[in-house]
Amino acid sequence: MSTLRRIEVHLLPQLASAERLRGGIAVVIDVLRATTTVIHALASGCTAVYPVVDVEEARRLVQDNRAKKFLLAGERQGKPLAGFDLGNSPLEHAPLVCQGATLVLTTTNGTLAMHRAAAAERVLIGAFVNFSAVCEQVLRDSRPIHFVCAGTDGEITLEDTLLAGAFVEALCQGVCQPPPKRGKKTAPALSRFSLNDGARLAWDCFEQHGMVIEESLRLSKGGENLLELGYGKDITAAAQIDRFMLVPEVRRDPIRIEIGAIGMVRRRWPIPHASED
Repeated sequence: MSTLRRIEVHLLPQLASAERLRGGIAVVIDVLRATTTVIHALASGCTAVYPVVDVEEARRLVQDNRAKKFLLAGERQGKPLAGFDLGNSPLEHAPLVCQGATLVLTTTNGTLAMHRAAAAERVLIGAFVNFSAVCEQVLRDSRPIHFVCAGTDGEITLEDTLLAGAFVEALCQGVCQPPPKRGKKTAPALSRFSLNDGARLAWDCFEQHGMVIEESLRLSKGGENLLELGYGKDITAAAQIDRFMLVPEVRRDPIRIEIGAIGMVRRRWPIPHASED
């Protein structure tokens, strides 16, 4: 009997223990906005992104490398930090600004999740904007899969859970039985994967919201926060599926993010199951 490949969704970083991640491939998700911003920055020409948890540590890192082209970016509670070059808006990270620069990024939730996920053997950065490219990298791998959602201030977020569910759907499509429709009985299907409850919850979330990605992001707590701060365009940018074909990957000693792969064979965005009468 063949061994099933494990897919786990960790709805918050603190639910992803180092012991559990060890030996696996992890995909960090912070749709609004850290992982989306990292992808935009690398696509715009940044050579690397250093994710830093502490604000003062980020400032020290830039001061220690004053001879190099370092950009300091980040936010706290969605707001840009005083004295920083950039905030956490993906739209700020354009080629004119980023080309040839190294980005030092600190955010309220996302950079913490990146450090937590570093316990995995391989760590990728995922968002809607590079969805299919991430799927292909994960499918080419054979290790257990962990989707680590950043959440917001220690609470589960709709936007991260929704993306994690889309990944589960895309990976399992054709080999896993979809979640049954209410009132419908479905026969069990053979599967190449086994799922934890977090993965099943995320999959169900995608089943409910997968047709209306941008609208769902606007409904989420993270989306509400951005709208209040005047960053509605960032939500639109974050909802653009497969805008980029690159997959950022975490490197170590020191921890930094660089482009790990570029290109994709085909678009893998799953078509949500239509409602049945």
